[in-house]
Amino acid sequence: MPMAEPLPGSEPDYRSSHLDRGASYDSRLASNAFDAYMSAWERRYIPAIVRRLFPAGPQRYLDFACGTGRITEQIAPLAKQSTGVDISPTMIDEARRKCPATRFHLGDITTDDPDLGSFDLVSSFRFFGNAQPELRDAALRAITKRLDDDGRLLINSHRNPAALYVRLQRLTGGDSGGMDLTLPRLKGVLAKHGLVVEHLQPIGAWMYRWRIMETTRPDEPRALRGEAWFGSPLFAPIAPDVIVVARRR
Repeated sequence: MPMAEPLPGSEPDYRSSHLDRGASYDSRLASNAFDAYMSAWERRYIPAIVRRLFPAGPQRYLDFACGTGRITEQIAPLAKQSTGVDISPTMIDEARRKCPATRFHLGDITTDDPDLGSFDLVSSFRFFGNAQPELRDAALRAITKRLDDDGRLLINSHRNPAALYVRLQRLTGGDSGGMDLTLPRLKGVLAKHGLVVEHLQPIGAWMYRWRIMETTRPDEPRALRGEAWFGSPLFAPIAPDVIVVARRR
């Protein structure tokens, strides 16, 4: 599979999967061609999305399951105050080095209740597609508790079993590799917690074979053409990665 993440259900709890991976996490992403492709295109889109949502910048920003600060470092410079939270001490160590002005909290806010305050922007990347269903619910309960009434949730869904390449794989006898979070299912989980999707930005919707995903650089001409032609929200249901903006109903 192009995305070498633990599958939901492959461990008792997804929380334990990255505790000791802080020192190697970024290099692992960089070494996987499609992970690197997704990260590069997310970097193109995320600051522009945040600036559109908050022309003057978010007042208070939270990166949930911040990991090594890969997303934090993109958004924190745009925010007045920024906070990252993760349960992995090795991940937090890496994030602190990248984002010295950000406050980081080591702990699990799905089970604990630290007084972090409220936020007008919360992000969470490479989490919901990997987490088991009960952890998705726990995360959204913790997030919505801290999300301002007019705040925004910015996440991605990077393990889509309805992606075009997975559909074609199944036609040739393959399977979805344990992925379960289709776009309709994600919308349903968000709706359960009082959130509605207001923007979708697909990435890689034009990629229909693993070979393409494994060999395409993010800045080469075919990538630029593919993302331009298939960057409409209409293609989000078949994209392997989608940036999602949600708000309260």
